[in-house]
Amino acid sequence: MSTYNPHHAHIQQTYSAVQQWVQSSLLGTASVLTGEANVWTSESLDQLDEYFVQNLDEGEGDFLTKLEAQLDGASASAIKLMAEINWIILLFASRISPATKRDTVTRIWSWSGSVQELNETLLSDEVLEGVGHAGVAFNTLRWKEVVAFINVMSAWKERPRDWQESKLGDPWAFLSWLGEQEEIHTRAIYQILPHLIFPETFERISSKKDKVAILVAFKGETRAVWNRRSQEEIDQALLGLRGELEEREGRPIDFYSPDMKAVWQPSPAVVADETDEEPSNTFAATLTAFLDAYGEGRTGPFTTVGAVSRTKTALQTWLQNSRPIASRDTIRVKISVGQGNWTRTPWIALLDDRVTTSTQRGFYIVFLVSDDLSVTYLTLNQGMTELVQRRGQRGAVEQMENFAADAREKVGALLEDRFALSNDIDLQSPTSASANYEVGTIAHKSYDTGSIPGDEEVLADLEELLTAYDKLIALQEGHSQDEQETAQPYSLNDALHELFLERAELEELLATWENKFNLILQGAPGVGKSFVSRRLAYCLLGEKAPERVRSVQFHQSYSYEDFVRGYRPSSDGGFSLQDGVFYEFCKQAADDPENRYVLLIDEINRGNLSKILGELMLLIEADKREAASEGQREWTARLAYSNPDEEEFWVPDNLFILGMMNTADRSLSLVDYALRRRFAFAEVPPKFSSAGFQGKLAQSGIPGELRKKIATRMEELNATIAADKNNLGPGFRIGHSFFVPRAPVHQPEVWYDRVVRTEIYPLLLEYWFDEPEKADQWREKLLAE
Repeated sequence: MSTYNPHHAHIQQTYSAVQQWVQSSLLGTASVLTGEANVWTSESLDQLDEYFVQNLDEGEGDFLTKLEAQLDGASASAIKLMAEINWIILLFASRISPATKRDTVTRIWSWSGSVQELNETLLSDEVLEGVGHAGVAFNTLRWKEVVAFINVMSAWKERPRDWQESKLGDPWAFLSWLGEQEEIHTRAIYQILPHLIFPETFERISSKKDKVAILVAFKGETRAVWNRRSQEEIDQALLGLRGELEEREGRPIDFYSPDMKAVWQPSPAVVADETDEEPSNTFAATLTAFLDAYGEGRTGPFTTVGAVSRTKTALQTWLQNSRPIASRDTIRVKISVGQGNWTRTPWIALLDDRVTTSTQRGFYIVFLVSDDLSVTYLTLNQGMTELVQRRGQRGAVEQMENFAADAREKVGALLEDRFALSNDIDLQSPTSASANYEVGTIAHKSYDTGSIPGDEEVLADLEELLTAYDKLIALQEGHSQDEQETAQPYSLNDALHELFLERAELEELLATWENKFNLILQGAPGVGKSFVSRRLAYCLLGEKAPERVRSVQFHQSYSYEDFVRGYRPSSDGGFSLQDGVFYEFCKQAADDPENRYVLLIDEINRGNLSKILGELMLLIEADKREAASEGQREWTARLAYSNPDEEEFWVPDNLFILGMMNTADRSLSLVDYALRRRFAFAEVPPKFSSAGFQGKLAQSGIPGELRKKIATRMEELNATIAADKNNLGPGFRIGHSFFVPRAPVHQPEVWYDRVVRTEIYPLLLEYWFDEPEKADQWREKLLAE
């Protein structure tokens, strides 16, 4: 009985309200709050798409203030629809008070100018008290939930009523359809909406990660296995599990009750207790008080007493007692405002004594405050002082940049949802200490002093960063933490959300790869082969597990000794036998037979493949792979460099190889037939007209007319290139990634001109090196109004 909820006494009233909405608004077009006709219509949804979805405001200000400005000019019906969309989205969240929900809905409704009285029952505390915790990002990123919901409703309203009724009569058909919608599978509403409509079938759990954790704990299979399964399979397994547990216990069960929660132990960064108090802003107040005291204090002589000391102690206490830090007994909080003189860059460091007790060495987490106190950066950072003493400034910078790149590769997947993986911070200070902090930054997130987020978001940020910190420490110590605790689920839908491929294309790629074990993605420059390859890898693994994905790039000098094993210079000035990346990775995969591993080979046709692979050319074949669990092996080989008593080498069947090949590089030789027989090949074409690419441009601020211009003209150019069989051909077509913005675009036409002049035109000059006038003609055509 998924409706059993010991935390909320009036839960049935909430479910009853949802059913009223289903009948009046989901199947009909009437307002659920007033009964007014023609509110939940395709026309109103189209207006919300125009005024809100295609007009996102990522600037400063709270959600409602920006929403009011965005909806300025929209019809009354569209505004009322937005109010009711917020009503249904907020119904689930138990960490948002009924008063806040009610104020949100009535405030949005008031912008329509209507004086109609809203249904008091549907806005009562009993209906609005909530069903469960909606996740730490639900409120701060509510706009994403709204965008996803609008897209879902737009698709729903295009269908006839008999089709709608069929889906509402079959929970699993509804869930299957819901999973096909854009912008839905990464949102909490993907988990929440099925429960609200079908509470007897779907659990009141807003996080797929928690659903998987429950199944891992009670059903006994690994997280990777569950992550590879569909949402329908996961929810069906949960429904079956509930039946088994309730039959065994002889009572209704709640997966968030202490006895159940103790079994599956969810991450504290993801699920808070149902009895938690309302979200607060005590961190913001504590940090602001500290910054105010420091700002005033530094105008006078340096001192360690008074307001600066009191607020510093309060901030240190808050952090030390916070859940993410208190749960880790190796973390120490240190705060500095200077030593003898006021520092230009105050900092609050979280130091794990397993790797460092000082900000002068090792790596650590630190809040860095800009010189003008306008922004505080939460960073994963490195100590530089002792490095400079040993290696000099240039050598220290080089080592820190290398460490940062390696760290981002190892733990970037754990951080990329909430943090920027770069050192692009500006402390606005000319001091060398500030410059060193900037260089040493591995990942960061900024908190503007005037709008420091609430405790819930800060705690979630700390938990995510500390999880990555833990992982990095474990890897440095030579042993990896249990990847099941840190890996993030990654499904086919997650990949579709990030890639511009269609579902059928992605399913075909995965099926081919799983069957052949070895796949090569080939395509022209700029089609995103590297980006696609890593997402394909995560999809194959069923989770973002970067420690099980290894990358290597072939080149003309790359050899068997680099890839497999050979004699290489040693630290004592001589030579020693050393294992290469492929040998090491095969051993790692063989030691972990329950999980899959992926080797990515960039520029695979740049190397001399026969020379690099040697005797492994045979062993990588799909039918020559060996199961790690078997004792007697049929397909093995003695390596060219091996010890007399060493067992023969074999390639495990949980290792998959994915190569990338640039079809437009004239300097590369064709892949020989021996290798072609061992790999499947798939083309990655330009995707200028794909819905994903066009949607990405829209999200980045590119207007519709310019989006159409990019697609039309680049496809015309690619048709010309493909038709030039004597010099070029289809393999030289230009990819869409040249036009994928890395950040919101504020001057679209200027941005477009720059891409054409500095990226596309130089490439055309290289293509038509003996016909530069042809490149000139196309530059003018691309830039024409």
